[in-house]
Amino acid sequence: MLDKNTTILNQLAQGRSDLVGFSRFLSNEKITPTKLIRSAIARCDQCVEDKHVLVLNDTTEFNFEDHVNFLDREDGHLGPTGNNKDIGFFLHPGLVIDAEQGMGLGFSYIKIWNRQYDKFDKVERNYKQQPLEEKESYRWIECGLASKENLPTARHLTIIADRESDIYQEFVMLPDGRTDLIIRSSKNRCLQGSDQNLYETLSDTDTCGQFRLKVKANRNGKRQGRDTEIEVRYAKVKIRKPGQLKDKSLPGHVEVYAIEAKEKAQYVPTGEKPICWRLLTTYAINKIEDAQQVIRWYAMRWQIELLFGTLKSKGLNMEASEVETGRGLKNLCLIGLQVALKINQLSQGRDNQQERSAELTFSKEEIVVLKVLVTRYEGKTEKQKNRYKEGSIAWAAWVIARMGGWKGYASEAKPGNKTMRIGLNQFENIYTGWGLAKKMCA
Repeated sequence: MLDKNTTILNQLAQGRSDLVGFSRFLSNEKITPTKLIRSAIARCDQCVEDKHVLVLNDTTEFNFEDHVNFLDREDGHLGPTGNNKDIGFFLHPGLVIDAEQGMGLGFSYIKIWNRQYDKFDKVERNYKQQPLEEKESYRWIECGLASKENLPTARHLTIIADRESDIYQEFVMLPDGRTDLIIRSSKNRCLQGSDQNLYETLSDTDTCGQFRLKVKANRNGKRQGRDTEIEVRYAKVKIRKPGQLKDKSLPGHVEVYAIEAKEKAQYVPTGEKPICWRLLTTYAINKIEDAQQVIRWYAMRWQIELLFGTLKSKGLNMEASEVETGRGLKNLCLIGLQVALKINQLSQGRDNQQERSAELTFSKEEIVVLKVLVTRYEGKTEKQKNRYKEGSIAWAAWVIARMGGWKGYASEAKPGNKTMRIGLNQFENIYTGWGLAKKMCA
């Protein structure tokens, strides 16, 4: 899969026998999503000892409606997607990031599931009275609880999520001396002991500082590119328990810090809404630097979006895969998730100055081959030398990028995922040949 940079079996297979073999492997009863998830999580725990890590979690769906006539709808592993019409499943990983270096390390939690065709709607299920643990939204809390259990050697965890994760119980159940939260607010919540709600309280708070931000234009044209200025406010607030929560074991309020980062009106183009982030965090915010640090950590959420993009149309093209069973597709998706992480690690590691070991991404034997390849791809001038520490992820990324067509000059555009995918393809071919030659000479 890494060699071909795709999850499409017809492209992975070199012939009919390969195609049949891949399909049987993915549908083998002994190869289960649960086993693949456990393996991925176990590898991550080895990388986080005594580190402060960010756990970025989000949900994406995989839609296979284009292959509906090819699929076995009776195996119980496929169901309606978000539009309640198409067929597919959902994935919710906890992507672990080194808080200091910003490098992706692995996964602390992975949930992959599908809805049932005969499920009741929210009204029929009496959704508001349904136990939290039985709701799909419980995955946000479950990710935090599982991450704390699965990463026992980490020094500190910061759970980061978008608006869907703005759940009152999360602020009760997750924080402790080793765990903090940064959640984007989705509701103008009522505050304990105040006539104002959350957003009005923030708007009435004095600005504590500001920072410059370069905004990229959206491809859909809804956001213009510009250099803008963001004002920052923060306040310590007591969020009142929502009235519909009847659980008497929950406290009447939770105390958190709220941050508002909002674009100045004079920089907002006509017809656009100002950029505005409202974040809730268990970190104490006492000065502008504290608020800016929380904002920087939250901004690293883009990495999980990049991961999904690499797994889908911008990389491995998972939704174009043709496997007959839903279980087989889920297995393929989980394997592809590991490959997408490897591609992203190389793109991130290309400028990594902290000299993190390449063993994060490559085996020891693969690193031996990379050492040989360095001499082949280094030029005669200093500008074309691999300037990174031998054995580091940046050093390895330099080699892979050169194999992918990058010229090696600092003045050239930085190699991205496409270049890394091509380079990995070339490397895997060479590594396979090296392994065969080694066996023949043994």
